[in-house]
Amino acid sequence: MIASVFPSVIRSGDWFLLEHDARATRGGWSPDPFPVAFHAQQEHPWQEPYGIYVPSSARVGGQPPNDFVADASNRPPFSGQWGVLSWQGNADGRPWTAKQDIREGANLLNYLITFEQRFRQGV
Repeated sequence: MIASVFPSVIRSGDWFLLEHDARATRGGWSPDPFPVAFHAQQEHPWQEPYGIYVPSSARVGGQPPNDFVADASNRPPFSGQWGVLSWQGNADGRPWTAKQDIREGANLLNYLITFEQRFRQGV
């Protein structure tokens, strides 16, 4: 499902990587290119995903973003230094509602789409 919307996505086990998320750079985030990673929780789809993994050097308008840990303890299996932005993807107030058929309930594609909301928040 993710590749149908984000064809350049790279998968490694439970982890997913977009090597450049232009949604971030359009919003004033750096560096450019701006990689983002995320993962399915161990109990996916029943457990809501958490966090947007971005470069440790991430900045918005030259400032470190809010709710950001520059040295993520749970590092993605992709090269580079990773930090993590706090994010659950339910900024619209809707709860994560999993279903047996992930196309009918909350899913990782919808979670990835919500990253744009976080990037618009900036610092």
